[in-house]
Amino acid sequence: MITHLPVVPLPAESTLDINIHVTQPLNVTSFSARQRVTQYVMHQLSTQLGGDVPELTVGERVYWTVPVVFTLPGKGVLGRVGTLRIDAGTGELLTDPQTEQEMMRHAERLAQGAALSAGV
Repeated sequence: MITHLPVVPLPAESTLDINIHVTQPLNVTSFSARQRVTQYVMHQLSTQLGGDVPELTVGERVYWTVPVVFTLPGKGVLGRVGTLRIDAGTGELLTDPQTEQEMMRHAERLAQGAALSAGV
């Protein structure tokens, strides 16, 4: 498990001792989070997008951070276009239009790059 912490200023040559105690129901598995993101992006954005391996993130909420990747038939995964989050307790998908537009722009750039490298 990976825990992401907000930026904390640390003095040079210091000793870091972190103890984290979080109590929250974990009602959504990493597998379910990945499935949820894959279904969402395929139905709402593009069938060429899918979820990759999630990381559990502890912040203002406990959520799964799921990378979204762009794929092409015959080429496989061309790259990561962004991330979506799934609340680990409720299963709520945390997204917004700006994030989705940014992912689509990244996917378009990857598709153009693949077409150029194929000589199309």
